[in-house]
Amino acid sequence: MLVCIAMLYSGQGAFAQADSVARTTVSGFVDVYYAYAFSRPPSRERSYTTQPLRHHEFNLNLAMIDLKHQSTGVRGRFAFQTGTYVQSNYAIEQQLLKSILEASVGAEIINGLWIDAGIFPSHIGFEGILSRDNWTYSRSLAADYSPYYEAGVSISAPLTDRLSVRALLLNGWQNIQETNHDKAVGTQVQFKPSTDVLLNWSTFIGNEQPDTSASQLRIFNDLYAQLSLSEKLSLALWFDIGLQKQKQGTSYDSWHTGTAILRYVLHPQWSVSMRGEYYTDKRGVIIPTGTPENFQTASGSVNLDFAASPNVLWRLELRLFSSKDKIYPSEAGPKSTDGFLAASAAISF
Repeated sequence: MLVCIAMLYSGQGAFAQADSVARTTVSGFVDVYYAYAFSRPPSRERSYTTQPLRHHEFNLNLAMIDLKHQSTGVRGRFAFQTGTYVQSNYAIEQQLLKSILEASVGAEIINGLWIDAGIFPSHIGFEGILSRDNWTYSRSLAADYSPYYEAGVSISAPLTDRLSVRALLLNGWQNIQETNHDKAVGTQVQFKPSTDVLLNWSTFIGNEQPDTSASQLRIFNDLYAQLSLSEKLSLALWFDIGLQKQKQGTSYDSWHTGTAILRYVLHPQWSVSMRGEYYTDKRGVIIPTGTPENFQTASGSVNLDFAASPNVLWRLELRLFSSKDKIYPSEAGPKSTDGFLAASAAISF
C-alpha cells in the first residue's frame, strides 16, 4: 500500500501557503458505484469482499477529504472518510473512529529517517484504499483479508536510492481501538533494482486474541512484485502466507493467497486489466465460513477504465468467484459460485 499512498493526488487548495518550505494542501476524492451481484443476496450486502458492498443500488463507495501539512522536518495528515467501504471495513471500531482514514504526525529525525505516529494506511499489500490508485475497481481477496489501516508508530528510511525500510509498532491487525494488552510489530522492505521493477516484502507478528483467551501468535508475510513489461503492459504478482498458533498445543494453522494482475494501456484514456487469484484458508483462521472446507476460493475479473479527464475515472468490472463449499447467500439458498458486474465513477480534486 505504500506505493499506492505515494501516488495519492494532492491538489493545491484554498489553504495552500506561498512559502514553498511550509505547505498545507487540501484535496478530496469521491467514488460512486452501481453493482449487481449474480447471487442476489437477500440482505443486499455482498459476502466475502468489501468493495463494492451493496447489491442492485447506486451508492457511495468512498468520499474523502484530505488535509496535509509539510514543512522542513515535519509532516502531518488528517483525512476524513465515509461510504460503504467504511461501513464494511470499520465495523469493529467506535462510531467516532470510523470516519478517520488517517490522522498522523511525523518528524524527520535525521536526513531521510522519519518517525510517524497515529492512524495511517497499512504497510501491507499492493492495493490501496482509493480505487483510482488500483489496477482493478474491486480489491483482490489478498487486500480484503489483510489490514487496510493500522494505528501505532512507524519508522522509515531509505538505505540507498533503490532500497528503503520501515519498522512499525502497532495496536494490532487492522484495529484502532485496542483489543488486548499486546502490541504487534511489522516491517516493510522495498527494493527497486531498476525503473521497471519494484519488489516488496511486508511482515506482521502479533497476538490478536482478547485477554480472556489464550494467546495465539499470528505471523504473516506479504510479498509482491510490480513489473513494467513495456510502455503499455504491466504485471503485478502477489503472494501472502500466514500462520497462527492453535488454541491448544504448539502447532500452527496456515492460510495463503496468490494473485496476478495484468494491465494494458489501450490508449492514453483507456486501459484494461485482467486478474486471477485464489485464497485458501481451510482452517478458517481469517475467514471462517462454518462449512467443511471453510474459505477456499478462486476468482477472476476483467476491468475496463476510461479516464475522461486527468481527475475523473470511469470503470466497469466483471468478477466471478468459485468456492469449494456453498458459502454465498442467494434467494435460492447457499451457492458455491457468485459474481458481480460493477460500474464506478470517481473524481479527485
